[in-house]
Amino acid sequence: MINTKEVIEESLPVLSICAAISILSGLFLGKNEEMLRMLPGILIIVPSFMAINGNISSVMSSRLSSALHMGLIKPHFRKSRVLTKNIYAMIIISIVAFLLLGLAAAMVNSFLGAEYANIMIFPLVTLTAGLITVSILIFSSIFTSYLIYSQGLDPDNVVVPILTTVGDFVGISVLLLITSVVI
Repeated sequence: MINTKEVIEESLPVLSICAAISILSGLFLGKNEEMLRMLPGILIIVPSFMAINGNISSVMSSRLSSALHMGLIKPHFRKSRVLTKNIYAMIIISIVAFLLLGLAAAMVNSFLGAEYANIMIFPLVTLTAGLITVSILIFSSIFTSYLIYSQGLDPDNVVVPILTTVGDFVGISVLLLITSVVI
């Protein structure tokens, strides 16, 4: 049975820290306003890019939490079929999602008549930035889930907010970095 008080006690400090980090992510995005104006396609990518990262890290964390609770995996950094299958699934989903996002952004950018309308730029940017970010988030998900579970806390209450917030900050940073390198 779910203990509401326990969930609140575990989640509230984490959510407070996550709120502060989210504000920093927004400020960082705002500092790169010039690049976003130059490439409207990138501006279209940002919300979806962040959502994909958050969804992938949330799914990974939830699956790890369930596997830990059911005893399918132990909180040790050893090779596991369950963990390996989950990692491969997240990478395959990421490749498809980021390529489609990049193609959609290229079409919008072209439709808007923006200067950089090369259809290959946006899929390259989203795929590269997405795979870097997802790799960081997968490792973070495993590490954080194992650590939280080992401390006797429920990863479902703590890990998802941490990873979605870290994913926003890392995702925005990597996306803008890759964009500035490629373009």
